[in-house]
Amino acid sequence: MSDQPPSLYGDQSQAPRPKAPGLMDQIAGVFTGPVELFQRLGQAPSWGWALGAVMGASLVLTLVWGLKVDVDEMLRPALEKNPQIASSQIDAIVGFYRKFIIPLSLFSTAFFTALFTFLTAFIYWLVGKATAENGPPSYRQALSAVAVASLVRLPSMLLVGLICLVGSIGGHTPEKIAPTSVGYFVQVEGAKVHALLYSLELFFIAEAVLLFLAARHTMRLKTSGAVACVLITLLLGIGLRVLGAK
Repeated sequence: MSDQPPSLYGDQSQAPRPKAPGLMDQIAGVFTGPVELFQRLGQAPSWGWALGAVMGASLVLTLVWGLKVDVDEMLRPALEKNPQIASSQIDAIVGFYRKFIIPLSLFSTAFFTALFTFLTAFIYWLVGKATAENGPPSYRQALSAVAVASLVRLPSMLLVGLICLVGSIGGHTPEKIAPTSVGYFVQVEGAKVHALLYSLELFFIAEAVLLFLAARHTMRLKTSGAVACVLITLLLGIGLRVLGAK
């Protein structure tokens, strides 16, 4: 028995803070129990391990792809169609990218993965301030929602990496290698239409579903707010890919 007298104000002990799910729990959770996982993240936000895992997998994939891709086949057709580039410049441009494609690709992958994660979380946080059910979410909750939902793309990265290792990929970029998108099976004229079809990809759709669940259960947004977050993600992800297609 305790020798301390009871407090005049009752039991002053605090309940232990919920423990954030670890990386393996997060990876398993997005595939087997996303609602429970995102509810836990709402009580104990955690985003660093998830972002690190996605960024690490992206960098490994980029490295493997950069070692196997045919830079000439990838760049020359687009360069030859560009009226602003003289034919005498094409070989020099291809040679430059052949030499520096790996460091340039690794840098852009790390930079844009982090940028897209933090920017998307910031937008979600702003949406949450207007559509939360019980008080606005914290930025850490928004960041956890975005980072952990992106873990669902790990199998796709693994698949593309294995395809790069075991076969010839020609001049294809990573999104054109895995047979998980409409664009892989449907060939159409027009770079932007083709980019749209490649955006209709299995794991991208799965991530959108998880983002809805994360907005509802981690950030505790109303259904309208969660739908708005998903639509913003789709517009950014698909719109930037289509606009950048040439």
